[in-house]
Amino acid sequence: MRSRTRRRPDGKQPAMSMEHTTDGHTLLVSLPADLDVTGRAMAALRLQTLVLTYRPRLVRLSMPACRPTAASLSVLARLRRLCDGLGIFVALTTAPPAPASAAEGTAVR
Repeated sequence: MRSRTRRRPDGKQPAMSMEHTTDGHTLLVSLPADLDVTGRAMAALRLQTLVLTYRPRLVRLSMPACRPTAASLSVLARLRRLCDGLGIFVALTTAPPAPASAAEGTAVR
């Protein structure tokens, strides 16, 4: 399952673009590193909704390797606090998350 934030009624893409995918019991989410205060509120609410909807065992958050803004780090802190309370593990990556099934198929035997 892959999802992208919806366009606004005027047809423009929202400033905050966040994608998510599920892979078994893992929720894979990509978050932009350049969030502003408005984007922070939208991202935090979206992440909370995703976690409470899917109830994964692991949330893998992918952020670009560039220096994140304070708002992006705030979203990460909120996600960690939420997941700690629910007993869900959180992993932070700097590369786009690849589904585990695709990685298994390329294993050397």
